[in-house]
Amino acid sequence: MKLKNIRKLAIFMGGVLLLNCAPTQKFTAESPQPGKSLLVGAILVENVGLEDVYEAKTAKINVVIIGKSTENGREVTQAYRVKTNADGYYMIQNVPPGAYVIKGIEVDLGYETRMIISSRWEGNRQQYYPVSLMIDNTVRYWPQASDKRVIDMRIRYFRIDAAKRIVYDDVKSLSNAQLALEDKRYTMPDPEDYFSEKFPDWGWFSAD
Repeated sequence: MKLKNIRKLAIFMGGVLLLNCAPTQKFTAESPQPGKSLLVGAILVENVGLEDVYEAKTAKINVVIIGKSTENGREVTQAYRVKTNADGYYMIQNVPPGAYVIKGIEVDLGYETRMIISSRWEGNRQQYYPVSLMIDNTVRYWPQASDKRVIDMRIRYFRIDAAKRIVYDDVKSLSNAQLALEDKRYTMPDPEDYFSEKFPDWGWFSAD
């Protein structure tokens, strides 16, 4: 299965500081707070030739997410930093309902490359590009806000070639899918399904 509507992205070198990010790593259940949501997603990265290495990465990828919500009648923007597990999945518990954007990732590729990827917008199109410092928290275009109990960010796929050109897409799930690497096939369930199957007793997935 091939991903459709892959968007090729331009490369831009630069970077600015990331503000107000708190690390989140372990999948430890928290009691759902009234009016809050569980945010879930997954990351898959394919390295297609950087440092002459061809590899797939899912584990220990740092993901920077920016959220916008309304609290007490005021618009609030918050940055989150979370790390994927071995399967490529991440979650953030008790976030306010609102709009959320994957602003960038940090991933180790090849033998010694620490790839920092941020994003910017051309109109309403988000474009990812490598930076030399850190990921900023500027969002020019927000998706539709969600008030669901579980906010599903889907699976974000990145393909990076030897020239550090980035291709990305986002899909709901993968089933025995072949992407850029001919010797790799991927089965990744939808993030909400992944967590509900892995942790069925968590309050986020139990009936009210």
